Amino acid sequence: MKVSINWIRDFVNLDGIDIKNLINKFTLGVAEVEGVEYKGKDISGVVTAKILSVDNVPNSTKLHLLKVDAGSEVLQIVCGAPNVRVGLVTALAKIGSKIGDITISKATLAGIESYGMCCGGDEIGISDDHSGIVEFDDNTPIGVDIKKLFGVEDIIFEVDNKSLTNRPDLWGHYGIAREISALTGRALKPLSLARQEEFVNLPALDISVSSQDCYRYTGIKMENVLRHTSSIDMQIRLYYCGMRGINLLADVTNYVMLELGQPMHAFDGSVVNKIEVYNTTSPIEFTTLDGNVRTLKENTMVIATNSTPVALAGIMGGENSEIKDNTTSVLIESANFDSYKVRTTALSLGMRTEASARYEKSLDPELTLTALLRLVYLVKSLDKGTRVVSRVTDIYNKRYERKEIDISKSFIDNFVGMDISEEKILSILTSLEFKLLKNENGNYRFAVPTFRATKDINGKQDLVEEVTRIYGYDNITPKSLKQPLVPALLDRAIGMEYDAKYALATKFNMHEIHSYIWYDVETNSALHLEPKSYIRCVNSINKENDKIRSTMIPSLLKVVLDNKGNYSSFGTFEVGRVVKGRQEGGLADETKSLGVLLYNKNGTLQDELYKTKDVLDYLFSYIFKMPLDLKLATPEDSFYHPKNYYNIYSGDVLLGSLFAIHPQTTDAIEDGSVVTGFEINFSQLCKIDSYKISFEKLSKYPTTKLDFNFIIPSTKLYRDIDALAHSIPTALYYTLSLQNIYDNANGTKSYTLHYEVTCFDRTLTSEDIECFHKEVIATFEKNGYKLKL
Repeated sequence: MKVSINWIRDFVNLDGIDIKNLINKFTLGVAEVEGVEYKGKDISGVVTAKILSVDNVPNSTKLHLLKVDAGSEVLQIVCGAPNVRVGLVTALAKIGSKIGDITISKATLAGIESYGMCCGGDEIGISDDHSGIVEFDDNTPIGVDIKKLFGVEDIIFEVDNKSLTNRPDLWGHYGIAREISALTGRALKPLSLARQEEFVNLPALDISVSSQDCYRYTGIKMENVLRHTSSIDMQIRLYYCGMRGINLLADVTNYVMLELGQPMHAFDGSVVNKIEVYNTTSPIEFTTLDGNVRTLKENTMVIATNSTPVALAGIMGGENSEIKDNTTSVLIESANFDSYKVRTTALSLGMRTEASARYEKSLDPELTLTALLRLVYLVKSLDKGTRVVSRVTDIYNKRYERKEIDISKSFIDNFVGMDISEEKILSILTSLEFKLLKNENGNYRFAVPTFRATKDINGKQDLVEEVTRIYGYDNITPKSLKQPLVPALLDRAIGMEYDAKYALATKFNMHEIHSYIWYDVETNSALHLEPKSYIRCVNSINKENDKIRSTMIPSLLKVVLDNKGNYSSFGTFEVGRVVKGRQEGGLADETKSLGVLLYNKNGTLQDELYKTKDVLDYLFSYIFKMPLDLKLATPEDSFYHPKNYYNIYSGDVLLGSLFAIHPQTTDAIEDGSVVTGFEINFSQLCKIDSYKISFEKLSKYPTTKLDFNFIIPSTKLYRDIDALAHSIPTALYYTLSLQNIYDNANGTKSYTLHYEVTCFDRTLTSEDIECFHKEVIATFEKNGYKLKL
């Protein structure tokens, strides 16, 4: 939003105030200023002048020879503007004048000397009109610097709209002026308004409101509007603030909107003789002021006359009620609509306008009457013959609840951390138009002004903010906290996730990725993947990719597919969100999952599975510190290997699966490649307690190492052998490790077990070692396993 300092000066005396410093204070105390423009500063020597004669230049179809009265002298000017005429008062840049970087000098055009230049509005920066030279009112004084007559020189600062989202009162100059009044301690001048009492005996307008989304509708009718253009000052202010002059009524409605933040609309009074506000019951075609035909959905709020829509409520008027050059009778609308209704309608039609942008902010319904009376005052000031032919007709359906807030000086001081005088507190709040209802020994009650009560001020903390921002955050002395600062303990789940990712990236040289939470249909099709999905994303970026993932693996496989040409082998992992189903009530059962994939273009399935299990063992042993158990299982999804799929347990809790990817999928990635991996329900994992690490002292006596090689049937699982090998009946302390496995190719395998045996209170004797040796052999022989000789 662009703000004019000249406009602000209409309401606040800024004499003697450094504007640059004021804008800085505004940024600190109100809203962020994105930029500042100094308009008209680079113009000098341009005066008002009157054309006395117009002659054609010989041998030219465009140029005219003018005699121009510049006040102190009559000058010969050669001009090519099509709108030159005798009696026209315009802007003249005499010799020596400056317009931007250009200094005007005598010129020769078509062989004729020209002693200056008649200027267009775009050339002196007061409009974007380049169709001809600027036209001033006929009664404009001649020979006067235009900067003395009009607001050509101005300072415009632009406020970030995002910082005004909760402040509908700041979408107009008068609201900005109120803030500047509080910042500077200068009084806020009242608005000049038409007197409503003058119209009370006039006929009422025929206005009916059936839509619950119309909170207030205020209207008045005027006739004998004969002037077609607004004043130069009004046009300049509109242009500097991002709008352009159109005609008197359009300019005045835009002017009031930029001044008060209240959108307004003028209907052709010869077309609109009554007002009906309702929501449509079926789709209809409607042509808006921009000439576009739009399809209005059912339940769209419209303004109509005699059941014919003439405006989209809160957004834009209709072409069928547009103000034309010959319009002399107008019906003025000043209304308040539901913010959500306006926003959804504007979005559905793709036509966000200056009006809708303001209505979306929840405007104050009390503002409609003020804006209407302001508009009447401005129109009658510009066009003296205008007559008001109706009373102010006001339909007020919904009023916001009046808010009152109790607060004490001690609360403010405690919140701010310093003593602010009562005089200062009351001065700030009253300057912002909070009405003091009660003051009992520093206990106050304030009435919140209606323009701050729609969505901004709700409690006493908000009043503290009002005091501190106007008082100046830079004026508050920082103080050290009195309570001790104790570092927050890292959440266990966050710590486990970080440690797991750090281990995978540094110890196992894997690559972390961050992927979308939806499946990629094209990749899944190419890799023959048909993963489950329990919910869809209704507004997905790609309409096809709307299924939310229930497993991380397809996302990781896409990474493998995209990078197969860069590496012959690599590992990748991600900790991300998946949806495993729906909870009661339809909510998504969302969990965090850890997915890991290892790709090898030339590897063997057995080797890659062992590598994957080593990674999993490390995570559970050193990161998660939990027991790990793998159990052979049957996969539910077809893209897993049917015989190399294991459920991951910790105790009795199922946490995920370790697997190989089906050859059909791996061959689609790269013929003969191998992909293995695992996926863990990380949310469930973090609920399991890690085991406590216990320490045992080392024996100071020598350790004896013994190796045994047993012949075991190939059908036996190592877990059974490990349990048996740990069940040796002895009082000695021993540790066990598997050295190797040899396939005998006859239905048996040879397992080499390595024992380290010691005692804590003495050196082992040969009898101790012999006895342990025999117990190991006997334990295995009881279960049918013989020592290999």
